[in-house]
Amino acid sequence: MDEYQMEFSTGFGESYQNCPACGKEMVTGHNECFRCGVVVDRFQDRIAQKSTKETIGGIDHLSSLDIKTLDKKWKQVVVNYNDQNTHQEFIGQCQKNGALPFAVYHYSKMLEIDREDDIAQLMRRQALSRLTVSMVKAGDNESTHSIHRSVDIFIKWVNWVGLVSSTSCVMAGLLIPGARNLVGLGVAALTLFVALFLYRRS
Repeated sequence: MDEYQMEFSTGFGESYQNCPACGKEMVTGHNECFRCGVVVDRFQDRIAQKSTKETIGGIDHLSSLDIKTLDKKWKQVVVNYNDQNTHQEFIGQCQKNGALPFAVYHYSKMLEIDREDDIAQLMRRQALSRLTVSMVKAGDNESTHSIHRSVDIFIKWVNWVGLVSSTSCVMAGLLIPGARNLVGLGVAALTLFVALFLYRRS
């Protein structure tokens, strides 16, 4: 059935809405636009997900399912607002998903409604504390990785300098009659730096 037939078959008395993607008028209750083919529910989910990420920030890595799960957890918090366990489960889920800004945002919104909300103050403080700790740990890991990378570059530089120097030492001992003792020294050093090179490659 094409677009014209679909419109004709709906008859009179139908209510209409505009497709959120292309703006084409479509029958209310139909979940797919017959002009652009968009599935309305999925399109609206993507729009809501994008809006949530832009509003909160720091949760760009979350999938649509993750956001729906956190939204569901938050609704449980609102319904059971005086239940401490529900709050802890919500913050725990946010931390598990790397989405503590999500918790901070929602408790901040509760404080906008009531600045004297002790529960919101406490839970917002707890979420911020966990977020700070996770950021510090991430910074420490990055610093450690940076140090290891710098050490590796330094060892690589020392290795190549050692290989070149020991090879030069051997060559000098072979070419200069009065410096034969440099051959043994160069070979020993060359053996050491070759072993270091092979160890780094393994």
